[in-house]
Amino acid sequence: MNLLVPTDFSPCADHALGYASLLARRTAHDIRLVHVYSPVDLANTAMIDFVEREMEEAKKEIGDKLNTLCQEIAERNNIVCSHAVRVGSLTENILLETAESGADLIVMGTEGASGLTKLFFGSRTNSVIENSDYPVLAVPPQTPLSLPKKIVFATNFFDSDLDTLKQLLDFVKPWKPEIYLLHVSHDNMRSERDYIESFSKTVMKETNYKQMYYYVLPHENDERGIELFIKSVGAEMLVLSTRKRSFVERIFNASLTKKIAYHLPVPLLAYHTQLVNK
Repeated sequence: MNLLVPTDFSPCADHALGYASLLARRTAHDIRLVHVYSPVDLANTAMIDFVEREMEEAKKEIGDKLNTLCQEIAERNNIVCSHAVRVGSLTENILLETAESGADLIVMGTEGASGLTKLFFGSRTNSVIENSDYPVLAVPPQTPLSLPKKIVFATNFFDSDLDTLKQLLDFVKPWKPEIYLLHVSHDNMRSERDYIESFSKTVMKETNYKQMYYYVLPHENDERGIELFIKSVGAEMLVLSTRKRSFVERIFNASLTKKIAYHLPVPLLAYHTQLVNK
């Protein structure tokens, strides 16, 4: 098992790697570094030989940097670290490397973006999250290098959210954080509480995880509601289960992002599931 960490050797990527290394050390995962090299696409065929030579030299130089970085990470954290250089499209090659290396999770920096609005729109991390069938952890540059003790899982109480929750619990069980299952309600609070009661009974029966708490927060806006809740409980990570016609579509609807500046300096863990109705 390993965590795939794309890097361009920037401070943001280095910070995400530090966070991934911490997770790997506590969850018995290996680290797999990948750098995607995108050569210049020249129409002038006379330059092809030159470009190919430049590409081979660049790949060797990148490989040497990855090897040095891997050795440092492995020695510092007492974990296994391997690396790869790929050529071509960034998103496509990250996802190919994830599949071919058998990675369980992709860990990426958010390129210095502040909050989920910038993270999910207009960044390379956004492209990976949108196109990936694998879980992706997006790490803001201001994230402390410590394991999250409190995690908010935003849910609509779909049956598929239970599968996602099981995956999350399996990953975080080495340090047993508090998990807050949060639903932002726009409608009838009584009917929402009925869903919570049914969902919580199923969760307890199938997971027996003790540090789990359930909340329905009345708020007309999903983003603002989640932001307020995370701040109120001092949460250090947000988890979303992404699917078609789901809660995540409401949160990251393009029209909403034009109206709301949403700033959350906590890591976002996005799982990808098939839609199962209530």
